Amino acid sequence: MGIPTLMMTGLCWDFGMADLRSSCTIIGPNLQWVLRLRQVSGPLAGKAQPVMKIALGGLLFHPSNLRLPLVPALDGCLRHDVWLGQQAQTSAPIPTSTRSCAVESQPGVFFPPRAHAEFSLRGIPQPHAEPWAFSLELGLQLAAGAGHLLALGTPENSPWLSLRLQDQKVVLSSASGPGLDLSLVSGLPLQLKMDMSRVVLSQGPKEEVLALPPLGLEPLSNLWAQPQGFLFLGAVPGEVSSASFCLDGLWAQGQRLDVDQALSRSQDIWTHSCPQSLGNGTDTSH
Repeated sequence: MGIPTLMMTGLCWDFGMADLRSSCTIIGPNLQWVLRLRQVSGPLAGKAQPVMKIALGGLLFHPSNLRLPLVPALDGCLRHDVWLGQQAQTSAPIPTSTRSCAVESQPGVFFPPRAHAEFSLRGIPQPHAEPWAFSLELGLQLAAGAGHLLALGTPENSPWLSLRLQDQKVVLSSASGPGLDLSLVSGLPLQLKMDMSRVVLSQGPKEEVLALPPLGLEPLSNLWAQPQGFLFLGAVPGEVSSASFCLDGLWAQGQRLDVDQALSRSQDIWTHSCPQSLGNGTDTSH
């Protein structure tokens, strides 16, 4: 017997099993799925207590074992599940970060407190070489709490350059000297542009410029040559962050980065939706 799969592409759900595949079977948010298995192999039928595993929102094996590459990127909530007429029991406790079905959502990427994603600097668009220049843009929709939004550095050391959220301000810090801050306005993209002499932080018409000493960004530019050079999104290694935020996009050198394609990321990130507010009503627990 083959392994049946149910996958979502856009708003269309496809059911596939071995060489059999349906197309666009069910559409819409409040879906009731009914899975009927009618084919049982001989060895399975002969067992006194056959064991069947059903995975929701993931795979039962490592993605590297797939014949074709797949990024399991399902963002949703589970209201209830019934197996053979009875309320189903999961084999593991549901994590407290599982998103609630009661939270009103909108398109975007949501980072709850302490969530993080890491991109290898070698795997994202590279800086302009002559003269050296690099740019990042965060489509920041909502933000609350305190902690890192973004950082450039290595896992073992403090970031060479970072953006922190603090008191509804974005604080730019550099290992080469004093930093600066910019009052945050939700809904406007946050832009960070740097070259060998300065770093420019801007949002809408507001702009702050951090002048650098000679060769001030040279250690940062050298990160791209290191295998352990990373772009950290959200909390940095070892940080207990209370910052939560929503993005409608992240761009490096004008090219969009996909959080699902990050080298590693927290499992509690909502990669395809954001709560409509980050107040007391935002409860990510189930």
